[in-house]
Amino acid sequence: MVDPNRVGEFPFRKADPEKRKSNFSEVQQPYSEQEVMKEAERCLLCGTPVCIDACPVLLDVRGMNEAAARGDFKTSYERIRETNPLLGVTARCCPQLQGLCEDACVLKWSGQPIAIGLIQRYIADWEKKHRQEPPSIARDTGKKVAVIGAGPAGLAASALLRRYGHKVTIFEASKTAGGTAWYGVPDYHLPKEVLIDEVEKVKSMGVEIRTNVTIEKELPLSKLLEENDAVLITTGSRDTVNIDIPGSNLDGVISGYEFLETVFSDGVENYLSKPKYNLGNEILVIGGGDTSLDCARTALRLTKGKANVTILCKNAKTELHVDPIMLQEAEEEGVKFKFLVQAMSIQDDGNGHVTEATINNLHMGDPDDSGKKQPVITPNSEIKMKCSTLLIAIGRGPNSFLQKNAGINTGKRNSIAITDEFKTSMKKVFAAGDVTSGETLIVKAMEKGREAAQRVHESLMGLESSHVSFYERYYTDMSYDKMMKGKEELGPPPD
Repeated sequence: MVDPNRVGEFPFRKADPEKRKSNFSEVQQPYSEQEVMKEAERCLLCGTPVCIDACPVLLDVRGMNEAAARGDFKTSYERIRETNPLLGVTARCCPQLQGLCEDACVLKWSGQPIAIGLIQRYIADWEKKHRQEPPSIARDTGKKVAVIGAGPAGLAASALLRRYGHKVTIFEASKTAGGTAWYGVPDYHLPKEVLIDEVEKVKSMGVEIRTNVTIEKELPLSKLLEENDAVLITTGSRDTVNIDIPGSNLDGVISGYEFLETVFSDGVENYLSKPKYNLGNEILVIGGGDTSLDCARTALRLTKGKANVTILCKNAKTELHVDPIMLQEAEEEGVKFKFLVQAMSIQDDGNGHVTEATINNLHMGDPDDSGKKQPVITPNSEIKMKCSTLLIAIGRGPNSFLQKNAGINTGKRNSIAITDEFKTSMKKVFAAGDVTSGETLIVKAMEKGREAAQRVHESLMGLESSHVSFYERYYTDMSYDKMMKGKEELGPPPD
């Protein structure tokens, strides 16, 4: 795991932990213009940019940095806009050090990879102040595509389909577009106004978004198929994974995703005016991923930083798959961790409400068939922990409502089964993102959304599938020299 303090040459500023743990203001502080230019200037402009290869949406890091270094933020924005329709979101939500762009930066080996996320954030915020024209749109194809789900995958897919000249309408069951980025990401990480602005940019391209419409409930899928040339399902992950132990149905035992959705769906200020949960002062979180961190830090803020919040992890700290920056921020705020432990049962107070949890220590046992050691229960290690609220954040499965009701073939955990071409068992119906795989990163959902959009486009236009996307063509068809000068005419996406 890369040390989060060793990113960039300039200080990685954050709000004071004692102050921020009682509010929902953004934690990470932005670079100044001069800091952005100096930081971008450190980029080596590698001939083989491994940072781009490490980005699921192939963000033009090299072009962004070259232009930003000379203060040409307009060109810098155009570079990254070409491959990322939600750049303000990914700048804040991507775990850049967790196997992505900053982790791949060759300067990492000297201890200071380029602070790509903070540069991208500055460029996104710059555009919000200096409005730029939407990206070019190809000629009208006469084709209509319905996209079901306005989360990251659906928004990314819709933006690319629209750039290819198709008429695109998104149908969203919730009252607000954004999906997981809206309901599952705390405001201190991603302010809602940033996401709203990004959604509006997608709409400015000519994408229509209809909210409060549940397919197969208010609107049959068969009707969508009659009115459109293709349908792309990107309904994400919402079905939660629960633990099956005694007491898991007690009051005060809450799904982590349900908890975050309740707090943030109508805006945190609205929630605070009429809170649903009485969390108490002893809060336990079961999990070991980014969602467990979000649950713990949100619970801490709802109690004004006064509660004892502890995350129970089955894995060792070195085995966690979390954003190291988020982990460090949680520790700074006072979130406690118990590693290599497992909850065995949950006890109530005599009135059906959780009051304590019984946990056992774990140790690493013999290797499994893959050769990896697995945690096993340590005998006679049982302890009890006080618990006024227990949040379960051990993962989400694919949102299964649509496929169950429409009769679409499913795979593991009711995910939608798809071919390599993102086709489902139903003619003219494609699917992508978390609904086909389960919970993943926002940027990886976007990757699958745009890959599916490419396949939809090829199907609509009768093209042979090349498995080469517009994004890849963007890099291979452009002259490197022209790109570095920022002078090429991009034009519409290729036919």
